[in-house]
Amino acid sequence: MLEAPNLPRLRTSPRRAGFRASAILALSALALAGACKRSSEANVYAPPPPPEVLVANPVEREVTTFLTYPGVIEASESVELRARVQGFLESIHFEPGQRVNVGDLLFVIDKRQYQASVDQAAASLEAQKATLLGAENDARLARELADQRAGPEIDAVIKAARRDTAKAEVELAEARLADARLSLEFCEVRAPIAGRISRNFVDTGNLVGRSEPTLLAQIVQATPSFVTLAVSESDVLAVRRERERIGEDQHLEPGQISPGVWRPCELALTGQQGFATKGRVDYVDPQLDTATATLQVRTRFENENETLIPGLFARVRFPMSSRRALLAPEAALLTDQQGRYALVVNDEGTVESRRVRVGTLEGSMRVIEEGLKPTDRVVVVGVLKARPGSKVTPKPAEPPASAQSAAPGR
Repeated sequence: MLEAPNLPRLRTSPRRAGFRASAILALSALALAGACKRSSEANVYAPPPPPEVLVANPVEREVTTFLTYPGVIEASESVELRARVQGFLESIHFEPGQRVNVGDLLFVIDKRQYQASVDQAAASLEAQKATLLGAENDARLARELADQRAGPEIDAVIKAARRDTAKAEVELAEARLADARLSLEFCEVRAPIAGRISRNFVDTGNLVGRSEPTLLAQIVQATPSFVTLAVSESDVLAVRRERERIGEDQHLEPGQISPGVWRPCELALTGQQGFATKGRVDYVDPQLDTATATLQVRTRFENENETLIPGLFARVRFPMSSRRALLAPEAALLTDQQGRYALVVNDEGTVESRRVRVGTLEGSMRVIEEGLKPTDRVVVVGVLKARPGSKVTPKPAEPPASAQSAAPGR
C-alpha cells in the first residue's frame, strides 16, 4: 500500500494573525457606523401633508320669499245619505268607493206600502172632485132660482158654502196625494251630488228610518279640494306692506293680485319635498279672529287626478317677493351654542370660522343673509378634517344640482 509523502504544515505567525484580526474589527466598525448613520437619517420626523377638503363658493341667484302654513285638505262637497221614510231596505245599486253622478239610483226601500197610500190618495181625490162637481151644480142652480125669486136666498147661500167646502176637500185630497207620492219617491235614494260614495252602512233587509233618518252612506266630492289656513296677524300686515311697496291697487278684492286674478299658492303633502300642486286663494274672511289673532284664508286646488284626499295634512305656501341672494349648501353650515357658522379656507390655506345669519332653505341650499362673500371658499366636504387655524389643501367641489337650477323651497 502506497502512502502519501508527508507534506510540510503551513503555520501562521502570531504577528500575521493579529494583523488579520485587527483588519476584521476595523471593517466591522466601519459597517456598523454606516448602518447607524442610515438609521438615524431614516428616523428624522417629516410632518404629514395638510388634509384635502372640497371647497365651493356661495352661489348667487334669484330666490323667492314664501309664506308657508299647515292645513287639512277639505272636500268641496260632502253629503250624508239618510233614509227619509220608514221601511225595509230592498236593494243597493252601487259598489263602495265608486264615482256616482247626480241622480244615480243608490238605495231602494220597500215601496208597496207607499204605493198603496198613493193609490188611496188618488181615489180620494177623484171622489172629492165628483163631490165638488155636484156641489158646484147645486150652488149654480140655487143661485139662479134665488135670482129669479123662485127659490129662497138662504138655500143659495147654503149650497154655495157646500160648494166651497167641497173645493177645499179637493185641495186637501190633492195635498195628501202629493205627500203620498213624495213618500213613494223617497223610497228611492238618489245621488244629490257627484263624487265618490262610501261603503253602505246598512245592508239589505234591515229596517231603516224607524225612529230617525238612518245614515245609509256618504258622498264626497274632492274635485276641487280646499285647504283653510290660519294666517297670522303679522303676516297679514306684511302682505299689506308689500302690496303698498309694489304699488298694487288697494281696491282689489282680498286675496287678489289684479282684477279677477287670485293670488297663486302651492301645496305639498306630508313627506313631499317639492310643492308640485298648484292652486289659488279662493276666499278671505272679512275680519280677524281676535281669540287667535289669525285670518282665515281658503285656498282652492282643482285636484283633477284626485291625488288630494280629504283629511290629509298639507303645507301651503304663497310666493311673496323675489331678490338676489347668496346660497351655500346646507350640509356645509355647522351649529354650536352661539348659532350657525361656516368653515372658510383663506388664501394661505388656513381654515377660518365665519359666523353666518341664515335665511330660508332652497332645496339643499340655504340662503345666507350675512357672514359670507361670493369669493369665499367654503368647506363643503371634509368639515371634520378642517379645524379653525389649521392648514388644509382645498380642492374645488362640483356644484350641486340644486345650485344650478332653482329648487323648491320651504
